This record gives sequence, C-alpha cells and structure tokens, in this order.
Amino acid sequence: MLKKKISQKICTYLIISLVMVGCKESPDSGLVTIPIPNSASAPVLLSEMSQEEARIQLETKNGVFLGHIFEVKIHRGKIFISDIKSISIFDLEGNFVQQLGRQGEGPGEYKSVTSMDIDEASGLIYVSAYNKLLIYGPDNMLIEERKLGYPIGYLKILEGSLWVVSEEIGVEFGDEIANQTNIYKLNHDLEISDTIPFKTVILDQIRVGGYGFRYWLSDIKEGLFMFMPVLTPENMIRDTLYQVKDNVVMPAVKFHFERPQSFDKWGVQTLALLNIFNSPSYYILEYDQDYKRFMYLYDKKKKRGYNLRGGLIDDEGDPVFLRPLDLKEDLFYYIKKFEFEDKTIEEKNPVIGIVKLK
Repeated sequence: MLKKKISQKICTYLIISLVMVGCKESPDSGLVTIPIPNSASAPVLLSEMSQEEARIQLETKNGVFLGHIFEVKIHRGKIFISDIKSISIFDLEGNFVQQLGRQGEGPGEYKSVTSMDIDEASGLIYVSAYNKLLIYGPDNMLIEERKLGYPIGYLKILEGSLWVVSEEIGVEFGDEIANQTNIYKLNHDLEISDTIPFKTVILDQIRVGGYGFRYWLSDIKEGLFMFMPVLTPENMIRDTLYQVKDNVVMPAVKFHFERPQSFDKWGVQTLALLNIFNSPSYYILEYDQDYKRFMYLYDKKKKRGYNLRGGLIDDEGDPVFLRPLDLKEDLFYYIKKFEFEDKTIEEKNPVIGIVKLK
C-alpha cells in the first residue's frame, strides 16, 4: 500500500459496462446491503463452522523453502503452491515433487508470479508473470509462452476459456491520468475476444497500491462475481461485490462498514477491504483495520455475520484465515506456520489445512 500524503484533488469514478456510476448507491436501488460492525465478534472455533478434510505437512528439504504463500491449487492428486517467486508441487502426503518451470528472465522463465490457474478438463496450467503468460501441459512441461500487450493482474479458467483481469497504471484519460481495469476473455489463440470495462480511477498523479493475495473472480452456481480492491489513497471504501453477466458488470451486494474511512499520518488507509470471496453458503471478506487483519464471515442461510480478528480459532487456539480452494463446494484452505525458535535448524514448511464449511 502507498505511504504518501493524500491529495485533496483525487477524483474517482467507476466505469461499469461503459456506464458511469456514482460513488453512492441509491437508497431505493434494491441493492442488498450487509452491515459490518466496528467491533470484533467473540472468537469462533473453526470446528464449529467446518469439518476438516485434511491437514498436510509440506515437506521441508534443501532448496524447497516456501516464502509467503499466495496461492494454493489442488489438481489430480497434486498441490500447486505459489509463493510469488516460484511454484512448488507436492503430493497429497506433502512430499515435494518438483518446481514448475524455471526462475529467471529468459525464454520459458519467470521472475515472479502474479497469478496461476489450472484448467481441470485439459490439465493445462496457466501462469502469469506481469505481461508474460506461460502455459504448461499436464506433464508440467512448458508448451507455450506469450508476451501480451497488457499486464496480467489475475487470471482464471471459466468453462475452458481464459479470463484475465488487467490493471493499467497511468493511462491517459482525457486531460488527466488514470488507473484503468478491464476484464478480458481470451480465445484459443490468446487474443482478446471480449472486453468488459470494470473501473477507472482518475488521479492527480501516478499512484499504485496492491496486495499480494488475489481472488478477484468468484465462480459459483449463481454466476460469476467480481471484486477488486482500490488501494490508492482516496476518501471512500470500495465495498461492493459485482456480478458479471452477459458481458455487463452490475452491483450485487454492498458491505456497509460502520467505521468511516480515515488515513494515518502517511496517507495510508486505516480501513482497507482486500478481498471478497463468494461461495454458495458464505461471503468472506478480508480486510485490514488499524493494521490488524480481520475476516468477516457471513452465513447466507442463517443471515448471520461474524467479524473475526485474525480468523477462526483452530484446535491449538490459533487464529487461521480461510482462503478459497473450491468455492462451489464451500471448500477452503488455511496455512499454519511453525514458530521459528531454533536458528541451528532449518525452518519447517507450513501445514496446509483443508476444511469444508458447514
């Protein structure tokens, strides 16, 4: 996130399907609104909300030390884990299998990973490294590499098609500059077949803000939903989940924070909504408040919300944060790291816990 002074001249607009939408929803728009209190709820046990499917201790060995984990995928009996710099593959017992691809800046290499997804039907693995797209076969061997003319912030396979969320920084917007986000659907030749404008943030100067873990497109039976945070400094909270339908993006659910937006002395947001996950039974929000991580868990069936500081409490008394593994099945994972106490031994790789929400 940015640590710059907030400018009073920042003006922000959302472009939704080429239609300019105001910053506030109309009171009679019929948009579902879910309130989020300022205070945290009482702790909630993970076992009360879910059933455990697996706990996998990832193997620790020389040359396989995972950093901060940003993505976890399970495919055909293997676990694919991205820690930005590399993608490591383990079996379901946690044994290390291999690295996917090679690190570097040359042909067939990636220096960092911005997103990853796997086509369950074909077994193809898609990896993005800024504007470079690499495609690996079911045998984990590189079969195609392409440099696209735009950055890839997030990618997802939907019904066999590749969808890309691209944010371009500092583009000309009339006489001003803007950060512009589009959703692209690519054909089999990796050319853009559909473009859906999502938002345009107009700024007084080039500014960027980001968060490593991204899950911007939630695909469930009810449809495709989109949330992408705006982390440049501005005096509003981007708090609406959108639905993508027939190449149109429309507001679906608004999450109304009781606490108003404010900034610290560096101009950094003291309340920042980072992700919204939408499963058939739950909404899960990931947000920071006063530099502390919160998880808001909303039960759609019971119409009840839990505002949890740090996440749900596991059987060891530690808070764990749920992230999507298979939203259609209400399947999530969490990462449990070991406390590093002895510098004479190597730090263990973490445990991946897999749970199904009740």
